[in-house]
Amino acid sequence: MHYRNKLRQIPLGIVAGLATLVLASGGSVAWFTWRALNPTPPVAEFPNLNIETDPMLALPEVSAPVTTPSAEETAPKDPVAQPAPAEVTGQVYWLKDNGTSFELVAQPITVAADASPSEQVTAAFSDLLSKSGDPNQQAFSTIPEQTQLLNASVEADGVHVDLSSEFETGGGSAAMMGRLGQVIYTATAFNPDAPVWISVDGKPLTLLGGEGLEVSQPMTRSDFDEGFSL
Repeated sequence: MHYRNKLRQIPLGIVAGLATLVLASGGSVAWFTWRALNPTPPVAEFPNLNIETDPMLALPEVSAPVTTPSAEETAPKDPVAQPAPAEVTGQVYWLKDNGTSFELVAQPITVAADASPSEQVTAAFSDLLSKSGDPNQQAFSTIPEQTQLLNASVEADGVHVDLSSEFETGGGSAAMMGRLGQVIYTATAFNPDAPVWISVDGKPLTLLGGEGLEVSQPMTRSDFDEGFSL
């Protein structure tokens, strides 16, 4: 009875503290018991290694390959070939009256490009002898209408022209010089510097007309301009 009274005299705070201590001790014992039965697996740890790379063993940087243009790419492109002309241009010559004198005026003609030099000259004389002049320029011809081309050829020594005998008929000295100029200039329509050899009925022309105009052989445009004044 005396013992129970002493127990009642113990303060409640101490009793509560003791109870808490007992509970805490029991929890710690339980936790350590569980850890003992369930150990934590070991974790491997590796040291950090700082490895310095030898510059001599370092891999070279790989750059993009350099592309060298091929010969076909660098070669200049050939210019586009232009088609050959189908025709070439020449001239026939007429006379024009300036009031005090005559002058030679040109009229363009076209000839097939594949024609030979002799064929070109023949085509020019065919046009010259088939017309009386060029109305657009008020130009005319002093070559007699009946005159015919017997032959025309381009040789190594110049242009050879053979006319019929009608070439020497009719007209005064001015008309004679005018027709001579027409022949010289028309014969050199495709080669202005070529010398011209003139024949009448196959014979070299040395004198022209009743007044006997002297004709040198061969004769160029420059020779005509220096020797005759229209």
